[in-house]
This record gives sequence, structure tokens and C-alpha cells, in this order.
Amino acid sequence: MEQNSKEVIKSTTMELVDYKPFYKIENAWIENDILKIKISFIGNKKIPEFTLIWNGALMKSLPPKAVLILQPDNNTIPTGKKQVNMTLSFDLKELKETNYDEIVLLIKDYNTQLHYKPIKN
Repeated sequence: MEQNSKEVIKSTTMELVDYKPFYKIENAWIENDILKIKISFIGNKKIPEFTLIWNGALMKSLPPKAVLILQPDNNTIPTGKKQVNMTLSFDLKELKETNYDEIVLLIKDYNTQLHYKPIKN
């Protein structure tokens, strides 16, 4: 199951819900300027769309680091008993506009750092 590509939301005011996620991030990778995140969870009914949120800040390191938070829309929690695997796609345009040659992406609840090298137009 796939979710259509969405842009990363840059927000310093969006309310983030602090909860233990119902999903597990199985894998994450970058194709061109698109971040792909494969998740799994139990519940094949009321499956939410997901948003990836960045507060616009970059950590002062070389290369700079950005923390991204994956959050279900409307804080919906799926119901049902079947395992669901989803691949989510997010356009990294907001991060590309920082004009860095490389940015390390830190996704909350995922232990692997991703090195994003924006494609120059």
C-alpha cells in the first residue's frame, strides 16, 4: 500500500502529539529528492494519511542535521487485526531550499541517519 507523495510540512507552530507510535519504521531511503519511508502496523481499517513535519531548524554541525517527525493526520489510530505495510513518499523541497550540499536527516523513532544530497537544478 502506498500513500501519494506529499511535501514535508515546515512548521514551528503545528501541534505535535507526544505518543508512542502505533507504527514501526521498517526502512527509509531517498530517491532523487523524495524521502521514502516504509512502515508497518496492525490495523487495516481507518488507515490514516501521514504527514512529515520539520520545524525549519538545522543543527549547527557539518553537515547540518534536520529532525523530522512522522505523524498520522488527525491523530487517527487504525483498527482491525491485519498487518499493513505502507510506503510513504515525501518531497524534500523545503530542505532543498536551504541550499546546503548535504543534510543529515534524523527521523524520530528511526535509528538510522540518512544523508540527503539535494539534486541541483
